[in-house]
Amino acid sequence: MKIAVIGGIGSGKSRVIECLDQLGERTCDCDKIYKDILCDVEYIRQVGELFGVVRDGVVDKKALGEIVFSDENQLKKLNELAHPLVFKKIEEIYSQIDGNLYIEVSAFDESMIKYFDEIVYVKSEQSQRVERIKKRNNFEENYILSIISRQMSAEKMQDIADFVIVNDSTLEELGRQVEYLIAFHTF
Repeated sequence: MKIAVIGGIGSGKSRVIECLDQLGERTCDCDKIYKDILCDVEYIRQVGELFGVVRDGVVDKKALGEIVFSDENQLKKLNELAHPLVFKKIEEIYSQIDGNLYIEVSAFDESMIKYFDEIVYVKSEQSQRVERIKKRNNFEENYILSIISRQMSAEKMQDIADFVIVNDSTLEELGRQVEYLIAFHTF
């Protein structure tokens, strides 16, 4: 099965993926796949045509982010270009393994549901998420809150999830929940 691991910024998706890796499960990360796509000449050309943010043959990610995160229609255009490429790569990875593939999806939206067999939601209180991001990225709180406001709501993620991991305690407790997740998918 292809299993999406979703959650808001700072919820602990990467920690869950790390636990899954340590326990021998197959994982991948949509952000890493997208970074590779950002090096593809044809993709760069298309992004340049659509958004005009290519400088010296490289996508200016900051300029692209300012465009797509301030205009929902522009974000939809980018997703229509990028998602098929990302999910094609996920299919390639999945076709080479036997068993489950857990996929970290940072910027999950409802249009992606069709690509996955199941969805795992990593849930964490917003105040904890904000503190984690402040420590990890040294971002200002207002900036973090603006990112959170553009993401799918916690309620919506919980509604579409097949499995929920609550990441508001210790790493040991998170590990126990990940072990349960693996056992859940073994049957």
